[in-house]
Amino acid sequence: MNILVICSDTFRYDHLGFVGRQPVATPHLDQLAKESASFSDFWLCSFPTLVNRIEVFSGRYTFPLVDWGALPFQFPVLAEVFKHHGFGTALIADNLHLMQEGFGFGRGFDFVRDVPGQLHDPFQPASEPMIELPCAVEKLEPKPNRLERYRRNAHWYRQKNTNPTETVFQETLRWLDQPPDKFFLWLDTFDPHEPWDAPQRYLDQYPWNPSGDKVFWPHSGKASRYPMADLENMRSLYKAEVSQTDFWVGQLMAHLQKKNLLESTAVIFCSDHGYYFGEHGMLGKPLKGQLSRPTTIYEELGHIPLLVRHPAGLGAGQALRGLCQPPDLFATALELAGIPKVRWAQGNSLLPRIKGQPGTQRFAVSGCHPHKGQVSCLTVLTDTWCLVYAPAKGLGGAELFHRPTDPAQTQDVAAQNRPVAEELFALLVSWLEELQVPAARRKQLLHDADFGWAERMKHRVWLLRNRWSYQRNYRDYARGK
Repeated sequence: MNILVICSDTFRYDHLGFVGRQPVATPHLDQLAKESASFSDFWLCSFPTLVNRIEVFSGRYTFPLVDWGALPFQFPVLAEVFKHHGFGTALIADNLHLMQEGFGFGRGFDFVRDVPGQLHDPFQPASEPMIELPCAVEKLEPKPNRLERYRRNAHWYRQKNTNPTETVFQETLRWLDQPPDKFFLWLDTFDPHEPWDAPQRYLDQYPWNPSGDKVFWPHSGKASRYPMADLENMRSLYKAEVSQTDFWVGQLMAHLQKKNLLESTAVIFCSDHGYYFGEHGMLGKPLKGQLSRPTTIYEELGHIPLLVRHPAGLGAGQALRGLCQPPDLFATALELAGIPKVRWAQGNSLLPRIKGQPGTQRFAVSGCHPHKGQVSCLTVLTDTWCLVYAPAKGLGGAELFHRPTDPAQTQDVAAQNRPVAEELFALLVSWLEELQVPAARRKQLLHDADFGWAERMKHRVWLLRNRWSYQRNYRDYARGK
């Protein structure tokens, strides 16, 4: 069976139209959901973008051990496993972070297409004209040189009456015109990640407050920085990007049908994280330094879409409850393709759940990699509870939410349920120990302890040893031999 993964960056779960939580038009994703198993409790583990891709490509829980950066050499990654088993592999992406030179996320792919021009990609020369800004520059987050790069890129695309999102999908359609006999294709589309600049036809279907500005790339941090009218317009700009992504997913599905590939291809639609639009007083994906508190993963940031369309119609139209996380995609893709599972992957295949078996994951952990030594809050979830643990404050400063009655996580009940908070914290500690996170790193993550130069050097040595071990043990495997 062929495997096609569509990873849409920064796509909130509640912006799937069929979920019914937001007034957003996603008719093609709604149709895909009717043909797919929809996992209603898919939560990120490692935040943000690159740490998530490391996690999915490796099948291993990542943020406690690996920082933002290159794809580490430790074990063969997903594309290498598929290649080893005779699949043609392709990566098509307009994700600037993923395609950064030297980061190595194309490892194992026979074909890599880097669609340029997103964000501040140095795609167009300084001589290229720039688009006009629709709002005051002070309202926009990027530094001047990055904003100018974006404006030149956007001008070039608009002169050609297209944009990176359309281009990355069109490149995918072209590749699918003559695919290998069996293939693994990863499509990484950057939208609905900011900057929000979908064509006007997608924005026209959403409300617009004329008293607000078109802040298409806002500062992450406190939502109170912007007036309510600006926030309302940001939500519409984001929804327009969601609808643009939805349109191209529909074009892709129609192309698969036209090429008679739907009967032999499993389609997975997923994301890496969400975005705050004023919930909990936050905007964007704020890291520590943009707020007085560490990065915190609540519902709007941590709950993400996962649709799995099986050619035989298994689980079609069913919303499957129960926690699952990005490392599960590795094992799921292998089982769907008929490839034996590998011993180093830590996630669990979701195919048994699609076939009607209950889930086995008791709890989930979400967190951000230690950004420049600044640790994040850690979120621990069960089917019933959500603990948000702040390392600098300990359990006394933790928040606890009852998920069935408070899905938006607005009513902290930690004071009334201290034993529950302690139990969830114990699960967190045991999880870090099970992952064999070094003691110094555990102290950093759990108690905001200093991770000094000696520990950083040990971590670098660990990465180098992994690379040497990889070359010794898996070189031929990774080459598909």
